[in-house]
Amino acid sequence: MNHDRIRTRLTGMAAAASLFLGASFVGVDTAYARSDEGWRPDPTQRVETQIERMAKDLDLTEAQQTEIRKIMAAEQAQRDLQRLETRKQINGVLTDAQRTKREDMVQARMDRDLERMTDRLDLTDDQVIKIKALFDEQQTNPELTRTQLRERIAAVLTDEQRSNIKDRKHPDCDR
Repeated sequence: MNHDRIRTRLTGMAAAASLFLGASFVGVDTAYARSDEGWRPDPTQRVETQIERMAKDLDLTEAQQTEIRKIMAAEQAQRDLQRLETRKQINGVLTDAQRTKREDMVQARMDRDLERMTDRLDLTDDQVIKIKALFDEQQTNPELTRTQLRERIAAVLTDEQRSNIKDRKHPDCDR
């Protein structure tokens, strides 16, 4: 039984590494409507889930939880910077034609993501326009983090649509 748990975690880590490398290559940070179950937990949600688990398993004090939260936030900020730097380095290696093709791939993925969001959440035309503008902004402002983009998209949604996303998202797996 313990072997199954280890195998599941290793598979999850391999999948996460593959997704990270794929996103780095394509340069898309719009992971908000890709899965059929809804949005994946954003980094803040994952941190809170991890802290809750650690607090329970290790009997952490509030002060310890606060300190761990700070450490994990700093780590996320470093990952965001690394993702940006990786994207810049990849762009430096590509030819103009390859960069153009990559931009087309990114645009196609954003269009597909927006279409899925529209179908799943029954977005209005106005919401589609606003979310498309946010996706476009992310491409011109790569410093816009996933969390910031997600928060700005959530602000465009109704309470019911946000609830629908929360109901459909994957729980943090620890199977």
